[in-house]
Order: sequence, then C-alpha cells, then structure tokens
Amino acid sequence: MPDRTHVTVHPPLSKGGRPVTAHAHGVDERLGVATGVGDVVEFLRRIGLEDGAELIDREDSRITWIGGGPADWA
Repeated sequence: MPDRTHVTVHPPLSKGGRPVTAHAHGVDERLGVATGVGDVVEFLRRIGLEDGAELIDREDSRITWIGGGPADWA
C-alpha cells in the first residue's frame, strides 16, 4: 500500500502564522508558516495536492488542524 502524504497545520505562533508540516514515506518536512488558508492551499499544491482548497473544505483526513481549524489564525 502506498504511503499517503499527511499535512499538519500547527497552532498559531505568538508572532503570527501557523507552521505547516508534511509527513510522507516516514519523513517530516516543514513546508513553511501559513498566514491564512491561501498559504495552506499553496503549500498543498507544491507537494502535489492540486485540490487543496477542496481538501480543506471537506475536512479531508489528510490534513490535521491543531489548535483550531481553517478559520483560526490568532
């Protein structure tokens, strides 16, 4: 069975933004710090998940939001 990429959007930082990491094939990679949903969609696109906005809208299990969901940025 192929390994699925899993993305974690971490809790908001005190200085703003939320770190985003991806886990695939046993490796974690920091994608960057998102300041909004648009940044998360772009990070998803860069790792090959072209339907990132749709994944977020349907609360896909490949994305975990810690410390709040897509509407929480502070």
